[in-house]
Amino acid sequence: MKDIWEISSAILASLGGGALIIAAFSSWLGKVWAGRILESDRAKYQAEIEQIKSDLNKKIHEHNVAVSRIDAHRAEAIQQLYVSLLRCNEAALDIMAPNSKLDDFSIAIPAYKEWAKRFRKESEQLEKLSMLFAISMGEDTYKILSKCGLVISNLSIEFCDAVFNADQEGDPDNILANIETAKQKLVDNFDEDFQPAKAILIKEFRNIMDPRLEEIDTANK
Repeated sequence: MKDIWEISSAILASLGGGALIIAAFSSWLGKVWAGRILESDRAKYQAEIEQIKSDLNKKIHEHNVAVSRIDAHRAEAIQQLYVSLLRCNEAALDIMAPNSKLDDFSIAIPAYKEWAKRFRKESEQLEKLSMLFAISMGEDTYKILSKCGLVISNLSIEFCDAVFNADQEGDPDNILANIETAKQKLVDNFDEDFQPAKAILIKEFRNIMDPRLEEIDTANK
């Protein structure tokens, strides 16, 4: 009986030790494979993250290029509008400036005709550019510019009508009086719309060149 118990104890001890070895080996092997799987997943996810970063940087670059092109287009539009507005102003000043020689009908009519043609030409150009570049302007800016263009256009038409009606027979004094009426209307209305349009174009252009300028102007007020 003693021999049997000794043999049984040996077998159980043998099996017990093997189970511990197997359990330890399984635990070690599990950790190894878990580590390898984790590294594989980490590499996979890292590659995906890098691809996402690359795609995002590409989109940001494309966006920045598009914004730069839009800003360049807007800056060019504003410059052209500003030059056109100044040319309208110069043409209007020729008409509005005091000139004693214009009391002479034979001198006044040819001079007024030349100025009227120029004023009409410049006002038509401003109206054309305002419509052409409307898509580049903000709503508030466009409203001011379109109003200015419309007022200048109407004033130029009214003044041109008064001047070119001088070709018709009539009393020179009445003809000059009609021209002076149209001229005075130009004096009374032109600057009221010209100055806001000029100011907003300067502001828009400055904001494109350096948006911080608006913050500085606001802080200084």
